[in-house]
Amino acid sequence: MRYEDLLAETDWSAVEHACGTAPGVPQTPEILAALVSQDVAAQVGALGDLYQLVHHQDTVYTATPPAVDFVVAVLGDPRTLTPVPADPGRGAKLVPLRAELLGWLTSVMEAAAEHDQWPPAGEPAEIAACRAARPRVYHAARLWCADPDPEVLFAALGTVACLLDAPELNDHRHETAVWLRENALASPDRGVRVMAVLILASWGYDTASVLQHDSDPVVRATAALSAANVRTPAGTQAILQVLSTPIDAAWCQQVFPHFGRLFPFRLLPAAIDRATLDELIAALTPLLADAPDGTYAGDWGARLRAKAFPDGFPSARPLDPAQRALLQLIAERCFGPAAPPVRFDTDTRRALRDLIPDGAVRRGPAAGQWPTRQVKPEEAHLSSTQIDLG
Repeated sequence: MRYEDLLAETDWSAVEHACGTAPGVPQTPEILAALVSQDVAAQVGALGDLYQLVHHQDTVYTATPPAVDFVVAVLGDPRTLTPVPADPGRGAKLVPLRAELLGWLTSVMEAAAEHDQWPPAGEPAEIAACRAARPRVYHAARLWCADPDPEVLFAALGTVACLLDAPELNDHRHETAVWLRENALASPDRGVRVMAVLILASWGYDTASVLQHDSDPVVRATAALSAANVRTPAGTQAILQVLSTPIDAAWCQQVFPHFGRLFPFRLLPAAIDRATLDELIAALTPLLADAPDGTYAGDWGARLRAKAFPDGFPSARPLDPAQRALLQLIAERCFGPAAPPVRFDTDTRRALRDLIPDGAVRRGPAAGQWPTRQVKPEEAHLSSTQIDLG
């Protein structure tokens, strides 16, 4: 249907978003209509309302399924080419509204997906309605995989990857894999090629040729993450090359739709699992000298500790040169005066804190005294030891 008809013919009084009918809060038809406004500020505000009201905190509300149909219908409107701020996880840049709307569809479809570990947030009827929309959303996203704008293509790939995990759409994987190999992997855009590799690897396709032949170190490192390349020396070296190149490591901190952040949750753990301790020290030395935002997320601190000290720390045996070099690196780069303050107990450096040699300059609270509350904006310039955590 045309989006104008959907807007006019849907009984919006029968559905609600996160704030219901609270006064002063825009209702769903107002939000959707503003997406195709001539006012850029109104479009940006409506995009925010899609997340904050119609799909708040990954919840599916009664207003979410009809909003999905509207967004699918409106994707082709020229007004969705308006440049808007990208999702914060993609960095500070402008992208077409169309790309962000595809990202919103991905978020809704993932929220309604079948999960082994947790149930979807929402009532069964609304979840079922979103699942029933999956074929429509897939065919719409597949069309935008031919878009010349790499940002739109990047977003569409995330939607396709998410939807082809659904059982009723699995049969489309082979044709999509062929298209990815023939088209997406030939794209001049790094992000598009990385997304193609992530999708192919997640479906069990071999990415060895990408590891061998792609000219981009990040694309090669992504290919190295696939199960088929776990034990290849070339794969390990590709990952280490990205780790030791801060500009590439920083680029990998962005959020890839359906796959999350590559760097702290995939590349760094893979390097720790595969490389020698000497190789890791060589790669981490330049990286941690100016660690990109997000570096200290994930569980890589515990992995690194177990890698370096498999029998526990302190070691019952004398430390070898690599172990001593790692301790010095951790003291200087993770906790030294130039390191970011340790503010949260989720900081991966918590697993490394007691490895610091005696007498080293320590950045952050004493062992066992980890912050348990959010740091106020006015405290952002202070180190953790200067903040009252009571």
